[in-house]
Amino acid sequence: MGSGSGLAEPGMAELIVELSGRSARGLEVLYLGTASYDAAEPRQRQVARLAALGCRVRSLDVALCDPAPSDIEDTVGRAHIVLVSGGNTLYAMDRWAALGIDEMLGAAFDRGLVVCGGSAGAICWFDGGHSDSMDPTSYLQPLPAQDPRSGEWRYIRVAGLGLLPGLLCPHYEATQSNGILRAADFKAMLLRHSGERGLGLDDWAGLLLEGDRYRVIAPEGRPGSDRDGRFVSDGSGAPALWIHEVVAGAVTTTVAPRAGRLEELLRPARSIVDDPLVDVCRAQNPSRHS
Repeated sequence: MGSGSGLAEPGMAELIVELSGRSARGLEVLYLGTASYDAAEPRQRQVARLAALGCRVRSLDVALCDPAPSDIEDTVGRAHIVLVSGGNTLYAMDRWAALGIDEMLGAAFDRGLVVCGGSAGAICWFDGGHSDSMDPTSYLQPLPAQDPRSGEWRYIRVAGLGLLPGLLCPHYEATQSNGILRAADFKAMLLRHSGERGLGLDDWAGLLLEGDRYRVIAPEGRPGSDRDGRFVSDGSGAPALWIHEVVAGAVTTTVAPRAGRLEELLRPARSIVDDPLVDVCRAQNPSRHS
């Protein structure tokens, strides 16, 4: 989902359970709230409907502590569904890499585990994403020399697990505290990362991948964006998935069909370029436990 809130919408929990092919009462759901520093409130909001259906929900808290490797491996290995929270994508990716969770999730993905999430929880499965990880309000500790409410921060490309090809932009139609429309900044980012196909996901849009097919889904009645990423509040635009390509030095934008073959949507990158601002962000919001 383009936003983690989308997973809490009516019908989404039932859809996630259906994808597993199992009864809800036999399902083990693993919640990874690393990006939100394992806070209780977002966890409760996102897993409440799954728990109400009878799923057993376990949390793996690794944002601020280092569980034993055997405990992590056992917890991931028992899961039928993994749900990843929104929050600070870079912080989560660094913690997972330090603890080997990235490789465990890759193995689980390969064996057919159901994976889901919104915002950071959507970016993490792709090669990378358009991330607000430099927003100081998302840091574990405020910067001593900067007012976290100043709005002076930049979006950055953060590398994901690389299980799906593409550069994903969640909250596509949103303008955040830096005053910059994500859709517009995403297009500028793609000019710096022109070897990747860009996918823009509206707040209330979801991308469902199953086998060799995909569907674009959305909770009923939720608004989307227009072609330029401007927010449509009158219900005239359905939440959408937007495909971006860099052709002859310019970004082309098309709306993805509501359903189709996966090979028509996801394409391997021709090249991937690291974002130098990632190291700046990492220094400002270090993920090392002390």
